This record gives sequence, structure tokens and C-alpha cells, in this order.
Amino acid sequence: MRGAGWMTVGMFGYVVNDALIKLAAEDLPLFESIFIRGCFIALWMFIIAVTRGELKGAMKHLDSALGLRIAMETVGTALYLSALTRTPLAGITAVLQIVPLIVTFAAARLLREAVSWQRVASVVAGFIGVMFVIRPGSEDFNPWFLVGFLVVAAIVIRELATANISKEIPTVVISLCSAIVVGTMGFVGAFIEGWERPDSRAIGLLFAASIVLAIGYIGSVITIRVGDLSFSAPFRYTIMVFAIILQIVIFGDVPDLFTFIGAAIIVAAGLFSLRVSAQR
Repeated sequence: MRGAGWMTVGMFGYVVNDALIKLAAEDLPLFESIFIRGCFIALWMFIIAVTRGELKGAMKHLDSALGLRIAMETVGTALYLSALTRTPLAGITAVLQIVPLIVTFAAARLLREAVSWQRVASVVAGFIGVMFVIRPGSEDFNPWFLVGFLVVAAIVIRELATANISKEIPTVVISLCSAIVVGTMGFVGAFIEGWERPDSRAIGLLFAASIVLAIGYIGSVITIRVGDLSFSAPFRYTIMVFAIILQIVIFGDVPDLFTFIGAAIIVAAGLFSLRVSAQR
């Protein structure tokens, strides 16, 4: 239950960040936006870590699993945001919902978690809902959606790596390391893409994005540390609901009927998984 709750909180933080970055990228180059946001979020994470005294002794526990998580976070961020600026928010978000399907079976195979047929059914049902949203082969299909599958691979590896990170490393320190490396990637990319002087609107959007992304980072790490990946995985689908709402409210783009049907299936799959576990 705690894992599912933190997964939902994390997904909310990630998708609100996506919407804000998409808005900021209308005025600024993408990698410059990533760098500025990275500076803000690294500052928040550093303040929290210092205040809680979690930096002391944490560095000696750094391991290869943390390095792999950070590497996949960086690669996934660059690919995902590149696709995000060229596709509808709800559409590219839907592509990423293939992650729970892969994570569930990976958890069963590699982490030896017990995966019931009900859990498998809920994940597969959610994936069918995703197909209603993106509708491969239709005229609304965007080739940039294919980049999403590379992002999926990065996320799955990231989740499995996180499960193997030493418990001696605090969640905030993991998030701080991710923020620093992703921000550095943005700084390097900005030299290639070019710099522009940010206005107050862009700074405000990136400032807000850093806060909600911090929530996403922390939520995603705690999720893996407090519950089974195979149980919490279906709750990743809640990001679709948030994405559709934001697409309507912020971008004024109302999804079609198939998108709403897909979202309903996705939500039902998550609730079914919760009910089955509660009965047990």
C-alpha cells in the first residue's frame, strides 16, 4: 500500500514536471532548460540532505548500482524530453506505460518476487488501455513515439538498479546524485544546442518544475524500497490520468474518445490489483 501510494505521488511529480518543461522549451532550448532546472533541484536536494544530516558517511556507501541508476536516469531524461517537445503530453506518456508490463516480469525473473496471475492480468489490461491511447498504425501516430521505447528500456534498468542500491544510502542522496548528473548533461548539451537569455516566465516554470521533479525522484525511490515492484507497477498507470488532465487544462487539447477509454481501462487495472492484494 505504501509503495503504491508513493508510486502515485511520484508519477504526479514527474508528469507535472513534464508539462512545465514542455512549456519552458517553447521559449528556451531544451538542454538549457534541463540545466537550469537541474541547478534548482540539486539545491533543494542538497539543503534537505544537509538539514537531515544525511550526507555524512553516505558517500562511502556509493556503489555500482547507484551509478547504473544515475546513468539510466540521464539517458532516459535526454531521450524522453526530446520526444516530449515533439509529441502530445498524453501520447508520449502513454508509450511509457509499457514499463509496468516489463518491470513485473523482470521482478519475477530477476528479483524473485511472487507474481500472481491477478497481478499479471492487471498489468496486461493496463497495457491494452495504452494501446487504445496511442493506436499504432493510425494517422494520429507520431514517429517520435518510437523513441519512447528506448526510454522504457532505460527506466526498467533504472528501477532494477534502484532495488539493488545499498540501504545505507539515503533516498535524498540518491535523488541529489541524479539531479547533479542530469543537470550536468543539460549543461554540456546546451553548448551544442545553443544558449538563450531566459525571461522571468521561463525561470518561474523551471523553478516550479524542479520542485515537482524532486517529489518525483523521492517518490520513485521510496516506492521500490518499501514494496514489491510487481505490486506497485500497475500504479504507474495513474500518470496517464494526470497527463490527460494537464493536456486539457494547460495545453487546451482535449483527447479523443479512445484516449478516455484507454485511461479508464488503465485506472481499472490499478484498482483491480489493489483490491486483490487487499483481499489477501
